[in-house]
Amino acid sequence: MNLTLVGAIVLLATWAALVFVAHVGSGPVQLLYAAAAILFARRIIAGAPKFLS
Repeated sequence: MNLTLVGAIVLLATWAALVFVAHVGSGPVQLLYAAAAILFARRIIAGAPKFLS
């Protein structure tokens, strides 16, 4: 697990908490979802780091 994946999970959890628990659905909250999607896509495209010894 690297920082990109951790960041995406944290952003997605924060977005879900704000949208579904606090019922805040305005524009700035949706930027959290967009950032999480970008980080997940970056993780998929770049792949997990390979540590070779």
